[in-house]
Amino acid sequence: MYKISLTLLLAAVFVLNSYGQKDSLSKADKAALDSMMKNDAFLDLMKDGRKNSLDVTVGIGNGSFSAHNQAVNATGTSNQVIFTPAVFYRTKVGFSIGVTGYLTNDSGSMKLYQTGVSAGYDYNGKVVDAGVSYTRYISDQSKYNSKSLYQNDLYAYIKKSSGIIQPVLALGFSGGKFKEINPIIFPAGSGIVRKDSTDNNTSYFYTSIGIEHDLYFHNVFSKNDELDIIPALAINAGSDKTTTTHTNKAFNNIKALSKRARAAATNKFQLQSVAASVDITFTVGKFSLQPNIYIDYYLPATTAKRLSGIYSLTAGFSF
Repeated sequence: MYKISLTLLLAAVFVLNSYGQKDSLSKADKAALDSMMKNDAFLDLMKDGRKNSLDVTVGIGNGSFSAHNQAVNATGTSNQVIFTPAVFYRTKVGFSIGVTGYLTNDSGSMKLYQTGVSAGYDYNGKVVDAGVSYTRYISDQSKYNSKSLYQNDLYAYIKKSSGIIQPVLALGFSGGKFKEINPIIFPAGSGIVRKDSTDNNTSYFYTSIGIEHDLYFHNVFSKNDELDIIPALAINAGSDKTTTTHTNKAFNNIKALSKRARAAATNKFQLQSVAASVDITFTVGKFSLQPNIYIDYYLPATTAKRLSGIYSLTAGFSF
């Protein structure tokens, strides 16, 4: 009996030892595996809870020239109210694509005067956030439409992702063409008002340097809501050019008006404005509400008003 028990004990030790040798890892192997688990980008993506989303929104405001840069919108603000329904698809890795419609009251009825098709990428890191986007505005170029100055809008930014003070640098370019009709008095001093039709080419390069701070509040009114408030200050600089060609043959053929036949208005790269803004986002479940306001004070000499305000209010659902 003693011999049988001893034999069974030795057999069990042998089996357990063999099993342990097959599955054991050295300290170096375990350290390497831990490092791979901590630094694997795919595993991080799986853990951070991000997911693809479809955003359906509708907005109201008065900025229409740039999808992202309010300094561009401030160059041509008016009291005109613009509605912006939009659909965007955003991936969890940062890519996005979407379509935005721009509608306004024209001759007593609501009309779609341009459509923006956008594609972009946003990176959210522990140290910096950065992104780039391009918007192509599609409109009827045969119509006289000074509400659609640009057809191409490129925008890029980089900012510190956390901290009390978060520096922001933004760069962009907007360019396009539009037709316009302006009433003029011709001959000069005659009191006779004539219609002057023009073809216009525009380009606008800009840069913005600013600071902002992100404020986040959770469970403000319920257990699953969030309130984000981002106040910001910025200094805007840029250069722009508008080339105008008069299509009325009378203006092209009369020598006295030869200087008006083709005119170019150019502003070299210069400090253009100082600005302040507040962006607010309130989310509860799949619903979000985003009121935003931007105040811009124009610095160079001008006969137009210096202070401009851009506002918007956007509501939508994310699926």
